[in-house]
Amino acid sequence: MTIGNFEYYFVPILAALKKNGKTHRRANMEDVSKAEALTPEELALTNSKGTNVFRSRVHWAQAFLAQAGAVSRPQRGYLEITDRGLKLLDENPQGFKAKKFREFPDYADAWGGKRKHSDHDEVVNEPDLDTTPQEKIESAIDELEDAVATDIVQRVRNLSPKFLEIVVLQLLQAMGYGASESSIEHVGGPGDEGVDGVIHQDALGLQRIYVQAKRYKAENTIGRPDIQKFVGALSGLGANGGVFITTSTFSNDARDYASKNLSARVVLIDGAEFGKLMVRHGIGVQKRRTYSIVDIDEDYFED
Repeated sequence: MTIGNFEYYFVPILAALKKNGKTHRRANMEDVSKAEALTPEELALTNSKGTNVFRSRVHWAQAFLAQAGAVSRPQRGYLEITDRGLKLLDENPQGFKAKKFREFPDYADAWGGKRKHSDHDEVVNEPDLDTTPQEKIESAIDELEDAVATDIVQRVRNLSPKFLEIVVLQLLQAMGYGASESSIEHVGGPGDEGVDGVIHQDALGLQRIYVQAKRYKAENTIGRPDIQKFVGALSGLGANGGVFITTSTFSNDARDYASKNLSARVVLIDGAEFGKLMVRHGIGVQKRRTYSIVDIDEDYFED
């Protein structure tokens, strides 16, 4: 079983409420998850923004059913199926879309659009009902961040190799590596012994991670020989691990070698992941505007 879109859960929610009567919204979510036989992995699934997919979609489905009068809220946090909900369930056992709610004259469109009151009125802000409002926002943010990440990598490719080496060390520090700012050391240049930076994980320097950064064009794939050379350098330096970052890509053979090499733990980060990490950790970007996603505070409406 896979997680459906939020409209898919209209019927399971109503069916659980019909069976169990008045139920707390969280218990209703649990009832739905059991009826759908979702695995722990599916229930724990989150999107790129950390939002739990199942809980978010069931939450929005509950909200739409309440907007449509298919369920009522008899007390704080509780849901109860109504006569309208029973009729919807009876007439649509295989499921239905949110547009079905427009048949009800008292339905307030939760998407912020205008309902058609007469043949002379126009319906505006017609939504794509495959996704919840929150998913729409998060998808748009993902699209924007992907575009910025791609732009970052393109810009870095046009700058000096030293710039990439320093940026990579700043990124790893922002990710939490290194005991302090002085623990990050740039060593790239002639005679660098195959590494461009060193991260001292503890004050005494007993745990060290070595870094290699390659500024390559997108079409230049890094193969197994480059990784073998890096692993050899790590072995000679007595390293605890290494990070190989490039603005291009790694071949499958290179990734396979890195994953199976036992002399030192080697992590490969290609251009696409490098750009996303830069955005995620705020390196080379600035916040233009911050938006807050609001939700109902159930405790506030306690009787």
